[in-house]
Amino acid sequence: MSTNKPAITLLMCNFNNAHYLKKGIESVLNQTYKNFELLILDDCSTDESVEIIKEYVPKDERISFYQQKQNGGYGQAIYDAINLAKADYVGIIDPDDALVPDALEVMLTRLQEKPQLVGLYSQHWICDKDLNPVEICKTSTKIPEGISYLEYGKSAMTHFFVFNRLKFIENGNIDRTMRNALDQDWYYKVEEVGEIDFVEQPLYFYRISPTGISQGFKKSYITYRDHHIIKERALDRRKIFGKKRNEILGKSRSEVMYKKFNYLLSEKNPAFLIPLTECFFRSPVSTTQAILYKLKK
Repeated sequence: MSTNKPAITLLMCNFNNAHYLKKGIESVLNQTYKNFELLILDDCSTDESVEIIKEYVPKDERISFYQQKQNGGYGQAIYDAINLAKADYVGIIDPDDALVPDALEVMLTRLQEKPQLVGLYSQHWICDKDLNPVEICKTSTKIPEGISYLEYGKSAMTHFFVFNRLKFIENGNIDRTMRNALDQDWYYKVEEVGEIDFVEQPLYFYRISPTGISQGFKKSYITYRDHHIIKERALDRRKIFGKKRNEILGKSRSEVMYKKFNYLLSEKNPAFLIPLTECFFRSPVSTTQAILYKLKK
């Protein structure tokens, strides 16, 4: 590989994350592996994000900075960033998160050992609002042999995720019509074009905060709903129908309805009975257990 082409591009799509940006940017610039591009794309932030980013750009030639002409949302931003990347492989880092110092070194070493891979993911740290590690994510694990992530689910595939962007683009790039659960879209699409491996080592700091896109009853419901739609589209692409499709979507639908029930209940909307009834119809035992747990709390 030529020295003027980075081995990997880190994609950071930002909108109003000025408070967190510095830690995220510096976690990339301080990597033990040095041959990378950090591509930052700002989606028309209204806070001090652009000023902060511009402080770093002239200091490090590995940073590429782009600004959207109009706010198009995360889907459009990540779509554009994937197309703009210089490297064949890309990794995604959210602006309010960070990488461990040797994250790139570990991932690229595995990719060199297994050049047939089109995707690679690791374990990650669950952190508090100040990005202090609390625990290693319990769901992040290797997918069992002979089964796809689409079938297995269980949030096994997580940050830190690196993939071949050229293969990904051939499979349609990101679905720009979706706003939430877009990580699931790229997990499924990358899985469809080749082999994915797992690094059993936490390489990413994931922040849990009240402003996170997947937190809160309403946001949680919308995220699960969008994931269900993304799952349906993956099944369509793979031409999976009949019993297998119903099994995969049945469980997903139950999860969506339970999230909708929680959201409507939190809003004191009597319509919460509608999704609750469907939950009992689809999964009576697990729904009963979930309700009893909620009552105990």
